[in-house]
Amino acid sequence: MDEHDYLTFHLYVASKTPRIKKTRTQNWIWVTVAFFSLGFLFFVNDNDGLTVYFLALGILSLFLYPFYSRWKYKNHYLKFVRETYKNRFGLESEFIFEDDFIGAKDRTGEVKINKSEVEQIDEIKGYYFVKARTGMVIMISKTKTPEIEAIKRQLQVMSEKFGIKRNTELDWKWR
Repeated sequence: MDEHDYLTFHLYVASKTPRIKKTRTQNWIWVTVAFFSLGFLFFVNDNDGLTVYFLALGILSLFLYPFYSRWKYKNHYLKFVRETYKNRFGLESEFIFEDDFIGAKDRTGEVKINKSEVEQIDEIKGYYFVKARTGMVIMISKTKTPEIEAIKRQLQVMSEKFGIKRNTELDWKWR
């Protein structure tokens, strides 16, 4: 796994977290309303220059704030990933499928999740995210895992046997 893999995971989780979606929308509304309000205040005070300036900023924020927000969150998570996972970049992992658990093992340690505790399997274009009820996640890169077809079959069997919810979003993009 590398920086991009961890970043994609965090952006995916952020895009599915209601609190983060709500905060991004509220910030967009507040910034836009603030610019339009300032424009209105200057209009009432007959200051045409500042009225036009703040109304233009309001219109710009109405259309461009989502792009700014996307860029800001991506940079935030990129800094977080670089700081938090810097010693994990480039480590090769081995995935383990046993009767009762799924696991991942690398030179730093081993993670095991009881299959009965797997809450959800998310699939996006390049990854599988196997999420436990405790919040622990095993990330599987489709492009960097040599036996991805065997893993895909194992995940399918596990999903059917244990009634695990599957979420497939092959067209997911950070927005």
